[in-house]
Amino acid sequence: MTTTDDLIILLGKRITEQNAILQDMALSLQQLMFHVKQFAISSNPGPNYRKNLAEFRNFDWSQIGAEIVKSDADGVSAVEWNGRLFTRRSPSNKFDTAIWFSRCVGKDDAGNNRYEKLITFKNNGDAEELSGKARKLITEELCQ
Repeated sequence: MTTTDDLIILLGKRITEQNAILQDMALSLQQLMFHVKQFAISSNPGPNYRKNLAEFRNFDWSQIGAEIVKSDADGVSAVEWNGRLFTRRSPSNKFDTAIWFSRCVGKDDAGNNRYEKLITFKNNGDAEELSGKARKLITEELCQ
């Protein structure tokens, strides 16, 4: 026959074993959460936010969850967003003046670099005139 003391010791051992199992489970869940977060971040492409060019100098990067990593005489030159580094670009070419932050995400089938953009600072063009069809449809809906 076992005594009360033996039962208490046995119960203590089982509780200790169960606590170790629960700690292992908690650690596994934490590791799983970390990997799920990393997967979510890596599968979430840069959103390519749009802002007016005049906002570049004083832009509050925390608005989009980005942190300034590097600056130079022209302003912010690199930011981190979701653990990824985006670099400032502003080429001199035939296109409209713009500043954007992008990063290379690999190569396409032709071997050209593919990029994702975090944000583009560019002046908005004037709106185009509505087509006759669109204007007519809007006018009809307003009259109903």
